[in-house]
Amino acid sequence: MERKTVKDRFGRELNIYKVSGGRLSFTFIPERGMDVGEIFVDGNKMSWERTEEALLHPDSVDLKAEGGWDAGFYCAVASLGPEVFGTPDEVRTVHGTGAYSPADPESVKYLEDDEKITVSASLYIKGYDKKPEYKKTVRYITYKSGTFLYREDLIENLTDKTLPLDDGYHVQLGGSFLKEGGRYLLPVRKSRMFLRDSAPAEEDPCMILPFDQKLDPIRCYQYIPERVEADYGIKSLQPYKDLTDQYKNVTMEMLINKEKDMGAVLLRELDIFPRSLIAKRNITEPMYSIEPCKTRPNSVRQNAIDGELQYIGPGECKKSSILLGYVSDRWELSLLEDAVTGAAGRFDGGIKG
Repeated sequence: MERKTVKDRFGRELNIYKVSGGRLSFTFIPERGMDVGEIFVDGNKMSWERTEEALLHPDSVDLKAEGGWDAGFYCAVASLGPEVFGTPDEVRTVHGTGAYSPADPESVKYLEDDEKITVSASLYIKGYDKKPEYKKTVRYITYKSGTFLYREDLIENLTDKTLPLDDGYHVQLGGSFLKEGGRYLLPVRKSRMFLRDSAPAEEDPCMILPFDQKLDPIRCYQYIPERVEADYGIKSLQPYKDLTDQYKNVTMEMLINKEKDMGAVLLRELDIFPRSLIAKRNITEPMYSIEPCKTRPNSVRQNAIDGELQYIGPGECKKSSILLGYVSDRWELSLLEDAVTGAAGRFDGGIKG
């Protein structure tokens, strides 16, 4: 593991750690909630093409400003919540404060054995009061033979009251392998994908445009993914089977390139993250993301009324996790595609349709 220190455009320092496994390597940033900065496979950058010039220290970001969440938005895997993911109000911000909560770089722990690398650190969630209400421990695991990365967040309620728990991830797995375009493969019928924020309608919400074609304004679709019968026997997922044995109710989403020889894959437990959002934007750096989440991105009040909001009790700890990575074997991609599109109804939203 290597560490370098950089300064944002306001002169504030951030630490970027790079973890090199076998085929997969990644960076993480303690000051940005231990979020993943970039992901590489075989030396090629596989996350979105965002440069370090976009990276800001949390103290350089005004979350209350219009579009404040987008300032310093650099990470390949950015935290949502844990307090809220949704419509801002007088107190709360659109993405919560998890991605703006620094961990002490000296608290980072690195463990390596013959098979895998594990990295972890703990941090207090910045929140909206002077005294933190949540604490979080973030852990990453990657196998040296693999092309996947496991992220686990253990969230603790530090108070004597019940708190909302509305966490998730903003995952930018769309790297340069998609530059000629491609598709989302999603376990949901297109008729159940709901376009948000009065954005212009698209003929095909699953389409990923070639990067030389602009897509502005952003298109966000919310939906409830179906359960996917994932085949853990395929070679790419096999090293991670012990980690995913906890998943009893799995869903899986993918981005696949036009050539159909590379796919980004995201798996998680539906009981933890029962909802999804995809966000598509190409103004400068193309962003094609998947956002596993607990609720629709509405206000806390509305999600409570709708019965979507989850809670964490006094002193309680709850775990969230995702498994994300890349597959380049055409036969394995075909198996995964069949699993995802089969969950939505045969070929509905898939590349074969």
